[in-house]
Order: sequence, then C-alpha cells, then structure tokens
Amino acid sequence: MLWGKFMAKEPVQITTKFSMQEVGELFRRAMRVSWFSENISGAGTQFEKPPVDAFNELNQDQPHFSVMALLGGRGADIQKSAVYMYAWDRGDHVDIVMFVGKNLGALGLKSRSKMKKFIGALQAADPTTEYVGL
Repeated sequence: MLWGKFMAKEPVQITTKFSMQEVGELFRRAMRVSWFSENISGAGTQFEKPPVDAFNELNQDQPHFSVMALLGGRGADIQKSAVYMYAWDRGDHVDIVMFVGKNLGALGLKSRSKMKKFIGALQAADPTTEYVGL
C-alpha cells in the first residue's frame, strides 16, 4: 500500500466492448516494465488488490474487478506510484475507471505513461473504445 499517497485530480473513465478478461490482460501487459527493470534493477511492477475503503460496502455499484499496479522505485517506497483500475461488466460493454496514486517522492509520470499505453492498446484492438480524462 502506498503510504502518504495522493490521487490525480480527475480519474480516467473508459468504455470498451472488450470482455473483463481482455481488459485485465491488456492492463497487465501495459503496466509491465522492461525486462531489465523487472529482473536486474528490482524496479518491476507488482499487482495487488487496492486498499478497501471502510464505507465501500455501502456503494450500490461495486466494481466486478479491481487491481492496483504498483510501479517500481527500486525499493524506495517514497518513489513508488500506482495505477488503480476498477472495472464494471455492463453486459454489452465494460466501464473502467483508472487513477494514479503516488507517494510524495514520485511525480506520477510513469503511471500516466502506463495509463496512456493501456488506453492506446484498447483503442488499437477496439476502435469503439472511448475515454475522458488524462
């Protein structure tokens, strides 16, 4: 979990015709870093469940899938940032909300870049994908 994190001002909202499994796989691939970073320098991506808000169960529209991609910092927690993704299966489409969480020593540039890569991959494979934010 990112201690002292703060979130981007505006979440990114995405709508796609992809299935939840396809969205999850594209997210995993887009959030990965280089082989060198993952295997040599220790700055790889970790995937975890996002922290849960104590009032979360009051939300009538719970996401069907959520994940947090914790992006490197070479072991220094203060430099880590994360991309949070929440997805809802609406039957004929999937709604996605993404935002950046970052520690005080992180600028969040890598997180934003990874979000753009994910959106680009969605749009390349599904031209009907729409998004706002970022």
